[in-house]
Amino acid sequence: MKDTILPFKEYTVMSNNLIQNLNCSDVYRTYTLLLTADKHSLETNATLKQLAGFVGEELDHYKKSKSTLSFNDKLRATGEVVIRDIDSKRKDRHWTMYRFNQVEPGNYRRIGREFYDTYNTLDLKLRGFILKLFSVTEPHSHVIKLSSIRKLEKRIHMGHNTISKYIEQLKDLDLLDEVADCLILKVKGLIIDQPKDKQVEELTAIFDHIIEFNEGNNKPLSRECMIYKKYKENGFKDVKNMHSLMKSLATGTVGRKRPVKEDIPCDIIL
Repeated sequence: MKDTILPFKEYTVMSNNLIQNLNCSDVYRTYTLLLTADKHSLETNATLKQLAGFVGEELDHYKKSKSTLSFNDKLRATGEVVIRDIDSKRKDRHWTMYRFNQVEPGNYRRIGREFYDTYNTLDLKLRGFILKLFSVTEPHSHVIKLSSIRKLEKRIHMGHNTISKYIEQLKDLDLLDEVADCLILKVKGLIIDQPKDKQVEELTAIFDHIIEFNEGNNKPLSRECMIYKKYKENGFKDVKNMHSLMKSLATGTVGRKRPVKEDIPCDIIL
């Protein structure tokens, strides 16, 4: 039975190495454990009993058996987490502290609590498999290229038949599309980090300057400036791709049904 109190952050980060080298069930367990970790230090002292409750399974799954290592030993084997047993020298006052390594730029995935809230009744292995697929998506996307299934097998350390079975299950649940030689994840809570874009920074600076100048001199704003100003007032809420937005504003094609040219002139006049 799951604990009712969920001391979770809104999202956590996981290194791709951690995701790819654990089995599917342990990937999801680790994601859930990381939701309890401090945002900056990536430390947590959540107990295995609590974790089992959050995941919705028995504590025995975390213990060593004849055929498998304990959950903690499997975590240690990844080299991505330091686990310390802390004893306060007082009766019944000892606990385990987990400290995960800081992630490296370009080699991690950001996963929201929304993933936990939305799919916590899904098969445990399937939940972990989704995270494994997310770890091999193309940069800043939910797309997985399938030019070679063998490459995917090696990257996420799974067999061909198991991968194929889970892919079909996700398709049946409408959580995955297959288009040509690509898979596209349709899962909530898998957060895409947008790359820093110098062109976006330059264009926003230009729009800010023009709006400030025109309003300071009682001059009318262009259609594009008014649209930009409205977006900015809303904090660019619901804008999925700032590059595309700024590109269409700069070329005057926002909201118009015509193709957008690839090249944007540097000396934009609005």
